[in-house]
Amino acid sequence: MFLDPLEFTSLLMRFAFVIASILTAGIFFLKVKRAKGSMFDFSSFFGLGIFALLGGIAEIYFTYYYYYIFAYNQELFDIYTYATYTGYLGVIGIIFLSEKMFGKTKYAFTLACIISFIFAIFFVNSIEGLRVYTTIMIPTSGLIVFVNFGYSMVFKTKGEIRKKMRYVFIGFLTFMIFYMLDSELVKNSFPIHPQITTIISMVGLIVIISWWAYIFLSFETFTEFGWKEKLKELYIIAPNGGTLFHYSFEKGTQEKIPDLVSAGLTGYKEVIAEIIQSKQTLKVMDHQDLKIIFEHGNYSTLALIAYENLRIYQSKLDSLIKQFENLFLDVLSDWKGETEVFLPSKRLIEEIFG
Repeated sequence: MFLDPLEFTSLLMRFAFVIASILTAGIFFLKVKRAKGSMFDFSSFFGLGIFALLGGIAEIYFTYYYYYIFAYNQELFDIYTYATYTGYLGVIGIIFLSEKMFGKTKYAFTLACIISFIFAIFFVNSIEGLRVYTTIMIPTSGLIVFVNFGYSMVFKTKGEIRKKMRYVFIGFLTFMIFYMLDSELVKNSFPIHPQITTIISMVGLIVIISWWAYIFLSFETFTEFGWKEKLKELYIIAPNGGTLFHYSFEKGTQEKIPDLVSAGLTGYKEVIAEIIQSKQTLKVMDHQDLKIIFEHGNYSTLALIAYENLRIYQSKLDSLIKQFENLFLDVLSDWKGETEVFLPSKRLIEEIFG
């Protein structure tokens, strides 16, 4: 009936992981609740919340299961079943997230995992069978997430987002290592007390899930992974409303008269400023399906037309206007109306937004 110190500590660490997981899930759900935007935009945060919540609930069952083994030397099949299936539902949540980032699989892997889950419910009826099922499905699911995260990091991100995704990628690999430490296969392979392995596993999982929460909550929405596809046009505008340079991110779009657009945007800003009597400059115009994002410099204004107002655009516009005005400072300070001199801006824009 009495537990030795290592058994008690391992159960305590499992309970600590439960608390960390449920708190993390609550944070993600609160972000979804408070966010402005469509549910689809924030469905990835919902998927992360489901992953953390179900992972915590699964660990409650595992804690109870191992307590019965330690105290009564008895395995409870029903409890182990609940733990396994609840945990695997959480894994399906992280697979959904990875497929949403990847954007090319049409959630085929999520559907396949759901089918395998239903199959296991009807045809796996022993603890040993559940362990075999877990041994097969967890590495398979891990490989799916590994490939999806890897592709998203290399091909769909750049700069600060890629840096964050690199941390996520490393975190995922570390998560899988710590998770497998608690498996019966690994615990029986190490020449140390199995509960020491469990304690190390739980501490590692708590650190990783907290790290993931910190990184993912820094994203405005997961639509930032496709930020390049949401760009439309960029205007560099002189103080008098003339166009210094115009760049289209969409090939084959209908030609516009840049000076007409620039003058219209400048006039609209001035009218709005006059109406509301604000000393602050206009930063964003929202036209339902299109957003116009402004960045103001000493000698020019950038007007980016995009399908969404993403946080990443602000840093890129800030970088662009600083480099642009630094590059053409002599021309801008005494501009006579010529625009050919600004043609090198194309390369600058492509470097920053490429």
